[in-house]
Amino acid sequence: HALARVPQQGSEMAGGWSEGHWAAQGADYDKLGKKKSIQLWRVDRPHMRAFHFAWLAFLLCFITWFAIPPIYPTLKKPKCADLTSELCVGCMSQFAATMDDMAFDKSCMVCAPRATKNGAGCGGLGLNKDQVVLSNAVSVMGTILARIGIGGVADAIGVRASYAGLLLFGSIPAFCVAACDTYDAFTGVRFLISFIGASFVLTQLWTSVMFSSNIVGTANATSAGWGNLGGAVSGALIPAVFRSFMSQGYTNDQAWRYTLAWPPATLVFVAACIWFLSDDVPQGTFKEMKAKEAEKKKAADYVDDGKDTGGEEPASVAARSIVLASRNWRTWVLFIAYAFCFGVEVSVYGNLPLYFSTAYNLEQADAGLAASLFGLFNLFARSAGGMLSDILSRKGGVRGRIWANFICSFPMGVMLIIFSSLTKDNNGLGGTLGCLCAWAFFLAATEGTVFGLVPFIEPTAVGGVAGIVGAGGNAGALMCNFTMRIGQRPAFNAIGWISLWTSLLMPLLWIPGVGSMFRDDTMNAAAPIVIKKDADEAPKTRDLPAAAPSTQQQPQMAFGYSYPGYPGMAMPMGGSPGPMGMPMGMPPPMMGSPPMMGMGGMGMPMGYPGAPMV
Repeated sequence: HALARVPQQGSEMAGGWSEGHWAAQGADYDKLGKKKSIQLWRVDRPHMRAFHFAWLAFLLCFITWFAIPPIYPTLKKPKCADLTSELCVGCMSQFAATMDDMAFDKSCMVCAPRATKNGAGCGGLGLNKDQVVLSNAVSVMGTILARIGIGGVADAIGVRASYAGLLLFGSIPAFCVAACDTYDAFTGVRFLISFIGASFVLTQLWTSVMFSSNIVGTANATSAGWGNLGGAVSGALIPAVFRSFMSQGYTNDQAWRYTLAWPPATLVFVAACIWFLSDDVPQGTFKEMKAKEAEKKKAADYVDDGKDTGGEEPASVAARSIVLASRNWRTWVLFIAYAFCFGVEVSVYGNLPLYFSTAYNLEQADAGLAASLFGLFNLFARSAGGMLSDILSRKGGVRGRIWANFICSFPMGVMLIIFSSLTKDNNGLGGTLGCLCAWAFFLAATEGTVFGLVPFIEPTAVGGVAGIVGAGGNAGALMCNFTMRIGQRPAFNAIGWISLWTSLLMPLLWIPGVGSMFRDDTMNAAAPIVIKKDADEAPKTRDLPAAAPSTQQQPQMAFGYSYPGYPGMAMPMGGSPGPMGMPMGMPPPMMGSPPMMGMGGMGMPMGYPGAPMV
């Protein structure tokens, strides 16, 4: 069905969809307008359009981010000399009968601009081994900073504006890298390019806003998994583009520069499409959502539901989101968990081909092909982790999502330890690749289950939590890259044991009003707090119906935070079901953050986002 964007009846606002509009569309939408199914063949606004833009933008960011490592052999070649120079004239005379030999001669290789074999010819930046290692480390540093901050920015100005701005910003250094002539410039530009790694956080937030609790885990995992495919795509596509330029008669220097120029062009195009052709939330754009809130405040029966940010500047909202998330120790548990799944994956993209070429004596092309199997599992394995999280949540609520992460992360660590112990002589390449596939599956699935938990850690600052957890992935990649200095096989073994121990953090994860893997705490969820304004204060308020009576007295358990809008008040976690079966008692997320997945019913624990605070 194609849904028209029409003004609400009785309102002067134009554009967007009201919550009542989605409620009238049938069973495929919940009360907040979130979609309950994923229909991949559709591109309707706002839900499926946002889904496809989310994974496509992340995919292109990943391709741009990892476009450089596949052409490192060319970038390690020395710069070319002037072919009319005395050196080149002499070399051409000396090797007139054997020009291929000239390309390997240490003195004359600078006069062979079209030699493509490893260690032959010229046309690169003359990078050495240490410079390559440092460049790889720098390429994830900017992402750590950007992922921490981007969630709060999205809370403040909306996902759509944040995504379009990030793509445009990232395209600038990505274009500039094609013009670099020195190592210092090359490294500085790589640092700036790494900021587009924050696109992952925006992808997760966007799909979380658009999809309901029964399917949001699958939506998050699928969009992120398809985006992560960019690592495998760049490994296959970038060398092919480079070869096509070489076949047309370009030199090495020209070919690598032209090859790196096209990915940022796609970022600019998609940024424009996101801005003009998509929406922030089911109700429309961020501006339209703000307009709807203003209309609500004009109503005589306006209820202050706690969502109003009090007219704060976007920077204030963003900073508060990050601060709230960082104060919650559970955020840092997921930070560590994500560091040793996604962080390991990012490190693998840069190290696994070299591992196969040295430990198994494979040629460069064969080593790259073997290593590409790892990235291909993102096509479905991350989605499988999200599906498992959704399935277990229907039986055990948020506790089921914790179990899903443990079920995937424990064997992930085990398989990496086994992989690091396999050798060519004892197990052969086939056995190693089989173990690699099992490791890749559990790693990608674990990534999906981590972000199935993110919305329940700090519901009033989901953007901040998502940003910090996402940054954990790149912090882990940085650590793993430095660990490779001890040798690749010992490093893989050490990372495997750390991953295994990290999985044991999940049984320790306790969420008030929810519980943990082995203990249910939903009966301790507190009753809601009702906040009224004075009788002569405008706008007016009204009382909502009282929560349904419980057969058992529920103790009040205050959680020691002072939320914005309720200074000095210890907010309770959880509560009884409110109107329409929605849980009450937890303040909803900040503006722009998804209310996420904590709905009552189907075994979901009461007391998480979805109901208004009044």
